[in-house]
Amino acid sequence: MPADKYKNIVEVARQRAMEHPDRNCVIFLEDGEKPVVGSGTSGSMTYQENDHAARQVAAALQKRGIAKGERVLVILPNSLEFVKVFYGCLYAGILAVPLSEPAGPQNMAAYLETFLPTLKVSKPSLLVATTLMVDFLRNQLPPELQKVFAGLAIASAEEILAEKDGEYSQPEINSTDTAYLQFTSGSTGTPKGIMIGHSNLMSNLEEARKFMQLEEENGTVVWLPLFHDFGLAAGMMGALYSGGFVVLMTPAHFIRKPLRWLTAMSKYKCAHSYVPPFALDLCMKKISNDELAQLDLSCMVSVTDGSEPVHYLPTKKFNERFAECGLKPDVIRPGFGMAEIVIMFSGSKTGLHGLCVDRHVLETEGRVKLLDEDAAETDKKMLVNLGSQMDGHEIVIKGAENQVLPEGEVGELMVSGPSVAQGYYENKQATEEIFLQKIKGKEQPFLATGDTALLWEGNLYFAGRIKDIIIIRGRNYYPHDIELVLSRVEELRPGCLMAYASGLENESEHLAVAVEVRADLIKDMDVFRKYVLNSIDQQIIEIVGKHFQITPSERLYLEPGTIAKTSSGKIKHLRNRQTFAEEHFDGLLERLVSSQDEEDSETDETKPSLKNEIVALFKKVVSLEPDLDQPILDCGADSVVIVEFIDQIETKYSQSFEVEDNTSLHDIIGQIKSS
Repeated sequence: MPADKYKNIVEVARQRAMEHPDRNCVIFLEDGEKPVVGSGTSGSMTYQENDHAARQVAAALQKRGIAKGERVLVILPNSLEFVKVFYGCLYAGILAVPLSEPAGPQNMAAYLETFLPTLKVSKPSLLVATTLMVDFLRNQLPPELQKVFAGLAIASAEEILAEKDGEYSQPEINSTDTAYLQFTSGSTGTPKGIMIGHSNLMSNLEEARKFMQLEEENGTVVWLPLFHDFGLAAGMMGALYSGGFVVLMTPAHFIRKPLRWLTAMSKYKCAHSYVPPFALDLCMKKISNDELAQLDLSCMVSVTDGSEPVHYLPTKKFNERFAECGLKPDVIRPGFGMAEIVIMFSGSKTGLHGLCVDRHVLETEGRVKLLDEDAAETDKKMLVNLGSQMDGHEIVIKGAENQVLPEGEVGELMVSGPSVAQGYYENKQATEEIFLQKIKGKEQPFLATGDTALLWEGNLYFAGRIKDIIIIRGRNYYPHDIELVLSRVEELRPGCLMAYASGLENESEHLAVAVEVRADLIKDMDVFRKYVLNSIDQQIIEIVGKHFQITPSERLYLEPGTIAKTSSGKIKHLRNRQTFAEEHFDGLLERLVSSQDEEDSETDETKPSLKNEIVALFKKVVSLEPDLDQPILDCGADSVVIVEFIDQIETKYSQSFEVEDNTSLHDIIGQIKSS
């Protein structure tokens, strides 16, 4: 059915339920490997069942007196319940506000740091969450928070789905109506609620369908969080818009065992998926050669690779390794997008392609000078082709005087077209500053993306975030380039590295790097400071100097988990820079500057017991007081946090742990002692 003939996503969902009532739309793999069936829960949902559930949820919301246009916070993990509640909001014309979960009810205070501003801005009529979180909000809120939640209705997804006596009244939904609010990740500042209109959504999903060759009955594997635009709009809604089905798992399922993602692609003969670049790196590290033989990836048609800068060589290596599983070279397709444009605004239709340019000319003059790919590594930079603009949209590279820059010159990336969202909810000033930019010679307003880029032969190439660019002695350095080179230092934690400009007021900026050190190297801090730190420091100075002809004059060495990230895994550059400017902060191991030859060493008089080490690490990562005999999966923390804890103890003690439903901290301590 031609979905683009309808004016809103509700019409599409209802029509698909009528035409294909028995076609699966979502298959949820509760353990990341197979659908769960039992205890009254089905592991899959048809289009008709989704329509029925959405009408039921809409009726339950309407019965509670929630009117069209009011807001409902949806704080649920990836699940069938999330899909039902989200579509129920759409059916009622109510604005769902999908948000990440807290690490656990006991960790609510930390969660409220980002949650309370959202609550204040969105002014919701209802909060829908898990039973565990709802119980905490109803019965365990400390007195100082009770006023915050006074008057806010709270319900669990189970309660909403159990309300079957309401009568659904279908509202009139216009293409100009707001469909839902997508709060920004906050990687460069305070999160803002983006108003995604039905017309924006329909336009973007249609262009994504054409770009990624989405077809009816094709499967899409989604493990990205559904509260995030990449998982929600691109992954889940894109598949259902196109008449396909989603094989859904949680982020923790993938992170714990990346093989699950590709196994699901192979098992369910799925054609599509969406991943950030770190996911490909994780597959390279954690999928063995023997496991490759289990996979048949010949079914794959397109995998959008985005959400963070895509690097050429790591993607090329992924293609080469998984080619033996039938992966075609044009499947991994770098793209670019952001929540302010629903999600996607450019994408490669033909896989990975690079543009080899002179690094020095790009960084000093802001323009392209082509080089042969066999040029010296320190002289070249491989820019990744992110495809052309979508139909009906326009990409412009803007100069310092609001003029359109010619092809091959670096400037600010600006976008216009029907996918551009309606603005920021209840934030007129930010809407004008970001969504209503004027460019010389252009009549329509443009969205300022906050990124630098260039166009070459009609295709887009990313350069860097404007707010994060490091300018030293008139030369531009892009943090993600430096971070990529630092990832080669084996003693550092991949993805936990940050390059930034540092300097006191009235001082010239200098290059600083903040890096998290592997947990196993800091078990004995005396040994680390005396023998390990200097070796790592010399590697960093040499590798950065070799590639960029500049020395990071300030190097911060951090404990695992110190660098703040958004819910989608992006580094929060602004927040981290503010933290790192402090002389002392939690997680800082050492701060070295070029004028210092050696830092004073600190020694531990006594080495803590194994039990105390495990308990301390659990408190640090999970932020909960542990019960040694309680299954760690039942402690109330988010599963992604538990995965991080397991990953750290595996690194620290150089062994693997199989975590079952009833595995406790005592069990883990016993495994370590018996090894």
